[in-house]
Amino acid sequence: MTSQSSAPVDNYAKHLGVSIVQHGGGHAESFVTVTSDHLNPHGTTHGAFLFSVSGIALAAAANNETHSGVISHVAIDYLRPVREGDELRAEAKVDVRLPKEDIYVVKVCRGDEVVARATGRGNRRERA
Repeated sequence: MTSQSSAPVDNYAKHLGVSIVQHGGGHAESFVTVTSDHLNPHGTTHGAFLFSVSGIALAAAANNETHSGVISHVAIDYLRPVREGDELRAEAKVDVRLPKEDIYVVKVCRGDEVVARATGRGNRRERA
């Protein structure tokens, strides 16, 4: 089950300007508008920023009221350059569900265009 109103506070996402609008249950979406603070010296979005945007969506998908998702691996492919003013949407979904962990696919899109694609593994642990 996903939730839109009770998302836990992610201070790092907040610091980067990323809004998480859906979380938990193996699915999450987040949004951000690229600012000059997110750019590298070449005038394109820094790869570490896109990695963070992917990771924020992944963590939001892996955590809910009953499970704490511990992310153990993330790999990312940067597919297209991103520039200041671009509006990005990151969507994380479970691709493979295993007994104790999930494999996720995260797509970072500018409109309908995928600009980065990440995969990640998260262990499901019951909250105490």
